[in-house]
Amino acid sequence: MTAFWTGFCALYRRELRQDAGNPLAYMFVASFISASVLLAFQVGGLFEAGRAELVAFFQFHPWLFVVLMPALSMRAWSDEARTGTLETLLALPVPTSALVLAKFMAAWTLACLMLVLTTPLWLRLSLLGPVDHGATLTAYLGSCLLAGAYLSIGMAASAVSRSQVLSFVIALGVSFLATAAGLPLVSSTLAAFLPLPLTEALASLSMLDAFAGFERGVIEARGLSYFLAVIALGLCLTGLWVDTKRGGQV
Repeated sequence: MTAFWTGFCALYRRELRQDAGNPLAYMFVASFISASVLLAFQVGGLFEAGRAELVAFFQFHPWLFVVLMPALSMRAWSDEARTGTLETLLALPVPTSALVLAKFMAAWTLACLMLVLTTPLWLRLSLLGPVDHGATLTAYLGSCLLAGAYLSIGMAASAVSRSQVLSFVIALGVSFLATAAGLPLVSSTLAAFLPLPLTEALASLSMLDAFAGFERGVIEARGLSYFLAVIALGLCLTGLWVDTKRGGQV
């Protein structure tokens, strides 16, 4: 246990220091804030709705995360392999689980930070009318979990390939399929080829479906367990693939 936490804290701090000194991280955060706010106003009609709520802001998060989270996680393991530092990292007397969790938590910290930086919009809206702060906080929680789910997929893709571009493409494809499965257009198309129960089952596995409750300000056990299960599955797959590279050392 000591080796786990020592290795976790050391790698977590290293990852955060690298992000703090990387201009791309700041560009990444700025891109999300700009895109999310722009979509909320220009497409979602945030103020035009005449209600003091942020539904128009949160509804675009799944589609932004489909692209941004794979971009954030694509270098996690593939860059280590490309630069030759992966062998040194895996040679450390640290459990694979600590290495995987540290990289994931560092990326998730950055994703949650960029969400926190959008809270001035929440505060601004509260000055214009009564805001359901509990529902808004729940929606932020859902966005954090949604980002974590996409990141876990990206981490697994990064562990598979030495190429950042290939890692990004794999994660983008899986994330898009996991999101688009809940769209009515996709469901109706699949219903033409698959039995209705199977079509409904696939639609229920959509990120959109799991996120819908949080958007409404409701913490549903199904949505919470879904995101936690996706995160756990992604990290387990990452750990298995990383472990094979270190010769089965646990």
